[in-house]
Amino acid sequence: MDKRFSIILFICLISLFLISAVSAAADESKTNNAIAGFDTHYQVTSDLSNDDVQSMFDGASDGDTFEFTDSNYNDMSLIVDKKLNIVSNCNSKVYTSSQLSDSARKLGITSSFGFYFTSAGAGSVLSGITIVSSNSDCGIIVDSARNVTINNNVIAGGKNCILIKTSQDITITNNNISKATANGIQLQNVYNSLISKNDISHNKRSGIESSNIYHCEITNNAVHHNNFNGISLFNISYGNVIKHNQAYENPNGIYINSKSSYDVINANSFIHNRKDTDYELGAFESGNGLLFGKNFRTSKEDSSARLEVKYNVLAHNEGYQAKNNPELPTFKLGDNWFDSTDDENTFVCPMLLAGIMKMGTVSVKNGIGLQMYDTKGQPVKEFGTFDTTVNVDGNTYTAKFVNGKATIDANLDPDREYDIEVNIGGKPVTFKYKVASGKTGENKDSSTTDHSGGKKGSSGSNPQTSTSSSSGVAKGNGGNGTSNSAHYANSDKSGVYGTNASGSYRDSSDNGESALTNGDIDAGDASEGEVSKEGEAYEVVPQSKISKEITDTSGLVVLSIISIMGMLIYGYWRRDNCD
Repeated sequence: MDKRFSIILFICLISLFLISAVSAAADESKTNNAIAGFDTHYQVTSDLSNDDVQSMFDGASDGDTFEFTDSNYNDMSLIVDKKLNIVSNCNSKVYTSSQLSDSARKLGITSSFGFYFTSAGAGSVLSGITIVSSNSDCGIIVDSARNVTINNNVIAGGKNCILIKTSQDITITNNNISKATANGIQLQNVYNSLISKNDISHNKRSGIESSNIYHCEITNNAVHHNNFNGISLFNISYGNVIKHNQAYENPNGIYINSKSSYDVINANSFIHNRKDTDYELGAFESGNGLLFGKNFRTSKEDSSARLEVKYNVLAHNEGYQAKNNPELPTFKLGDNWFDSTDDENTFVCPMLLAGIMKMGTVSVKNGIGLQMYDTKGQPVKEFGTFDTTVNVDGNTYTAKFVNGKATIDANLDPDREYDIEVNIGGKPVTFKYKVASGKTGENKDSSTTDHSGGKKGSSGSNPQTSTSSSSGVAKGNGGNGTSNSAHYANSDKSGVYGTNASGSYRDSSDNGESALTNGDIDAGDASEGEVSKEGEAYEVVPQSKISKEITDTSGLVVLSIISIMGMLIYGYWRRDNCD
């Protein structure tokens, strides 16, 4: 009996030791989880002062979430010096403070702000908040930080709505940015960042202004009604992609006054930009789709490093569609659309040579297809967006170009040839058109481009020509309107370089001495180059109950140990009784 008691006592001691070890491990796991920063969710109510909220920020852990839950917050000026998620699901409105807090002064900050992200705030997210910064220098400042996401906000007022300086991997997407006394977004020494899908308007200077940006993507923004330029590039611009933006109702769509290397400015729409008698650089420098400043430079030795300006829509601007600075050598652009079939009426600065894209037709089932072509007669797949009107048999349709093509469902008779009138440059241009035959959805590009290259003054000799009744025949390119392509309108290939209405050409071949020499105008399709990537916002996902229960298994282990020990004790007890 004494032996049996000793064995049972030994088993109990072992059980207590194992249970203590498991409990200690569980406690250590909980401690480690707290250190790892499992999200804590704080609610920020409007009865809290700025100092109260700042204290909450300062005491938080990386990955914590602060949700603004009320409608209005006054005199806010908050420093984010750790990885925080600052959100609102009710479009909370934060009015910034004109005063610097003690915390800001200690950090040497001199500009007032609404939210200030320091280098320790890497990985933070600001989303869903309306920031009214009319009382401060900036709505948002990101200073020497990485991987900060600013999305789905409304930022209005301040000197700059958003100021990003000496930072990288910043994502600014889907924001409404307006009414700054200077710039909507100002980028200073910024790397590998994304500015995309923002509406940026009514700022006193530029919608987006940069100074020294590297490998950034500025894509799919609407930049309009600003007082200086839609987009301005200063100092160094290196390896940036500027694509699919719409810049309109600015004094200039885009102003390039930088040393540019490996930059791509493709598939944008710079349209309806206006003359401004009060323009900072003088009224004669306003009203352009694209304007080069006197400090613009690009590579002359390395063709791959030269600025590429290609497949953009440059149309309906009150000045030039594209203008060079008179102090610079002649520069050659790539192929762009100038809303004209008349090469001498494209209103391109005489100091620029530009490839003149053409509009043609492509047969589609039951409807009308329009296609943009480059100077080689190849269909363009990546292109700026614009609308035009098409008239067929007294019916008017709107054609919207997306990726170089516009399709209209007009339910046309496939057995009939139509005269369709397309509004180009404010004039109707007539195309002969026939609907595609075959199975539903079968589209065929029926253009048959003549690559023999007609000379100026010739009417073209392709036997498969179609006659255009347009009044906008290219000057000097043959007066009968006969096209060198079955579905081109006035597409004499000799006029690949556009001029202004004066008709004077400027030679850009300066024996390699020019600091501004672009690459081959017939370089490959820009759609095969860099593709913009949408930034991924940091997403706060609460831990599920299931994963929490599975993760915290200490209780199950203890129960298992007790069960095993019980069975061992019972076994010994039964054995002794049997003996």
